[in-house]
Order: sequence, then structure tokens, then C-alpha cells
Amino acid sequence: MKFNLTDLLSNDRMNKKISTDVSINEFKFGGITYRTADLVHIDLEITNLGYKEIKVEGSVKGTLKIPCDRCMEEVDYKVETNFSKDIKFDDDNEEKVQYIDGYNLDLEKLALNELIIDLPMKVLCSDTCKGICNQCGTNLNKGTCNCDNSEIDPRLAVFKDLFKEF
Repeated sequence: MKFNLTDLLSNDRMNKKISTDVSINEFKFGGITYRTADLVHIDLEITNLGYKEIKVEGSVKGTLKIPCDRCMEEVDYKVETNFSKDIKFDDDNEEKVQYIDGYNLDLEKLALNELIIDLPMKVLCSDTCKGICNQCGTNLNKGTCNCDNSEIDPRLAVFKDLFKEF
């Protein structure tokens, strides 16, 4: 969904408020596919600062389905982030803003950009998540496996023999 900024840029100190839902079903970032549980809501206030410059302030709200870092089960993660950006529309500005195309503001790309910035470093389904078995891949939260987990790093095997002597 694109919002045309032409009228806003032609009137100094004019501002515009936008409140809408954007359709982002899934996106990939860092080799992981993230899905959304519902529509992502974006609230914006765009203000013309004059001299081909606008200020975009707003918030993005939504729920992402993020895989647990230990067991890979999907976890509902609520995102609510606020942002403020100043954007210049002059020819000398070499910085390209990915959600501006000419004089159009792409609301989906802006919302996606803010979601990616607000992604957590680590997500767990619970504090007591046991993860998955390194050998067979069984989710240890749902059951146990019969794998031999006594495999020792060969570099540390020497220490295991030391304790047998005592």
C-alpha cells in the first residue's frame, strides 16, 4: 500500500495522520522465515518540515510467529514499536530510503523495516524448554528418545580417563 506525498510536500507545515492495517504474511530475515499471526497495524503522523523534508512518526503493532531457538516450535511474539524518522527529498542526499519510491511512501515496506529492527535476539517457548536431541531431532519437550548422549568431545576425553583412576 502506497501513500502519495505530493500534496503534503507542496504545503509547508502540513501534517497527515494515517491509521491502517498492512498485509504482511511472511518475510525472511537472517535465514529464518517469520510469519504474522494477524494483520500488522501501522499508525503514522507525517509532517512537512519544509525544504523538501518530512518527519514520519508512528507505531507498528502486530503478532509474529517466531521459531523457538531451542526446539523450533512457533511462538507468538507481540511486537509494538515506536519510531521517528526525518526524510529529505533533495538530489544531494545519497542515502536511499527503501520505503520511499519517488514521492510515494510504501507503508508495507516501512512496517516491515520496523518489524525487522524490533526482532528479539532470542525467543524461547518457555524458560524450561529442553530443546531437541542433537542426534535424532526429537523435541525433548514432547517426549524422550533413546539416543546415547554420553558422547564426549575427543579433545576432553583425556579428562574422563583421569577420573576413572580415583
